[in-house]
Amino acid sequence: MRKTLRQMFLFLMLSCMLTALSQPAETSEVEDMFWSRQWTSLENKLRSPDYEASARDRVMYANSLWLQGRWAPALEIFLEERDSLPEKLRPYADMLIALGFERTGSPRKAREVAMSLWRIEDWFLSPYVAYALGRIALNEGDVPEARGWFRAMSERATDASLRRQALGSLIRLPDPDPLDGLALLEISPFHKGALALIRQDPGLDDGVTAFPIGYAAFFSGDHEEAVIHLGRVPPDSPSAERARFFLARSLSRLGRNDEALDLWSELALTSSRYYQSSVESISRMAAESGGRAMDMLNGIALSGPEDPAAAALSELANIFARKNEEERALVFEDMLLEKYPKSRFAAAALWEKGWSSWKHGDVRAADEAWTKALDAGNDRRQETRLLYWAARANERLGDSRTASALLDRLRKNFPIDYYTFLAFPEGGGRVEDSVPDVLAGEEGELADWGFVIYARMEMASSDAPAGRFASARLALWLGDARSAFLDALPLFSMLSSFDPLPRPVLETLYPKAREREVLEASARFGVDPLDVWAIMRRESAFDEEAVSPAGAMGLMQLMPPTARENAAMLGEKEGDFFDPARNIILGTHHFSRLLKMFDRIEWAIAAYNAGQGAVGRWLPPKGPIEEWIEDIPYGETREFVRQIMANRNIYRITYPDIAAKGKDRE
Repeated sequence: MRKTLRQMFLFLMLSCMLTALSQPAETSEVEDMFWSRQWTSLENKLRSPDYEASARDRVMYANSLWLQGRWAPALEIFLEERDSLPEKLRPYADMLIALGFERTGSPRKAREVAMSLWRIEDWFLSPYVAYALGRIALNEGDVPEARGWFRAMSERATDASLRRQALGSLIRLPDPDPLDGLALLEISPFHKGALALIRQDPGLDDGVTAFPIGYAAFFSGDHEEAVIHLGRVPPDSPSAERARFFLARSLSRLGRNDEALDLWSELALTSSRYYQSSVESISRMAAESGGRAMDMLNGIALSGPEDPAAAALSELANIFARKNEEERALVFEDMLLEKYPKSRFAAAALWEKGWSSWKHGDVRAADEAWTKALDAGNDRRQETRLLYWAARANERLGDSRTASALLDRLRKNFPIDYYTFLAFPEGGGRVEDSVPDVLAGEEGELADWGFVIYARMEMASSDAPAGRFASARLALWLGDARSAFLDALPLFSMLSSFDPLPRPVLETLYPKAREREVLEASARFGVDPLDVWAIMRRESAFDEEAVSPAGAMGLMQLMPPTARENAAMLGEKEGDFFDPARNIILGTHHFSRLLKMFDRIEWAIAAYNAGQGAVGRWLPPKGPIEEWIEDIPYGETREFVRQIMANRNIYRITYPDIAAKGKDRE
């Protein structure tokens, strides 16, 4: 492949992609200008009477015009140079020609080109062709034809986002089909338009609409309506288990505890996918009121299937430990460790046992519990925690050899984990701009001719690591942090196999979304921009339209009252809190206030999740900050703090220049 992207990323300070793209040595000045986005220089070069432009130069220039939204001049060049393109690239040029005709007021010509493209079978851009034809038909007032094309788009869609777009277009048409609303709710369960559509159609089977309406009612806080609808979900429905679980939660919120317990018990004893949540729900009720809930929890522990029984024994041990009834807690703990020694619940119990010993100064007992837990069925989060604290225990016991071995295992297997950064503040390994051979690969002619959007789409459909990496890097160049992150996610599990850590991969997994807006907001409120991205990655995964079940909005996941409060403090009126620039400003302002309220970054992060009132109750800390984090009462907040702290450290080793500026500000 040509040296195209090499020059692009040299200009963009992303030279790490050299190896990944395996580019030969020569590159043209036009390519340099294109990939470094020197649009004015590129235009002047192509218009110079002294420069004899090749067909490829002109097509790259046309693509640069397209990326700037200059449809008419781009269209003119695509029409002139179409036949100069390699044959396999012509359909992509035709796609832009069709869109160009549509956007410059020539729908008839746009339709002709799009129809010729539609006849190409098994083409991965066919959903986009159908969408264009649907838009053209709708603009011409032909609703039935538009409906047909949007439905074709839905059928050809290769991912959830495309199908969501198609179904959203369908339900906005006159006389929409409520079945399309139901299909949309499977992808976006809180879509207001789809919910309104199925509510107002009396012809739909109540058993079909019961779950989506009831599920949305639960998360909106209308538990009476949730009970009505979730109770109507047929037992053979694919949503039956989920419906029973949330029905139980609504019944509990309404004080109908016996009915809730019956449902949770059924879900636990049948080993449903909700067995652990059901056991935990019964446990909470048992801890509060004992009685029937306690009897039920005991019954599951003694005679339930293996996983639910292990979960119940773990909950019983925790209940009595919190009540300081240590002997009874030990009875259930011993039963758990004896009957299910390799379960993750046994590992969790051993963690708690070790933590209690650690807090009471019995380091040897803590080490024994944690060492035994490392042999049980741990997930990644549990294993990293055990490795770190077991190493700390061995250090205190004077066994530096064992401590070093545990920390080395942590560093090698989990190089960018929260606990790794606790042990190694500079990170678990060197970070370099090189790219591993396994991620090196060809991008193909699409990128060589400037069709970056389509090159990225093509690579995104690849299962090969090199293809996903190339797609993610192109998404970054296009300014699409969300797509870069999603394209690169399959590479996350490969990080532990790389030494040194490749910065190019970290850049795709930890991108600088909305860089200009974040830098402006951070400078305005005195916040490190890397901290803003660390929060954004955890909160929304860079999805600008993200909505949590609780109603948190946008990139920074602001609850409506928080958004309104910060807007008022800045003298702004209420508006679109999903707008990325506004969401970033309000979220950054909110975080800056928390940083001023609390002396430590960890406390401010905890307050971003749990609220400043809750964090205020947890202060002052008893012991070092890492112990304070382990003692946070809310499991969600505890994990939130760990993830944000890991994210901010990873951003610092990935973008050292920005990190250095942050140190200068300090």
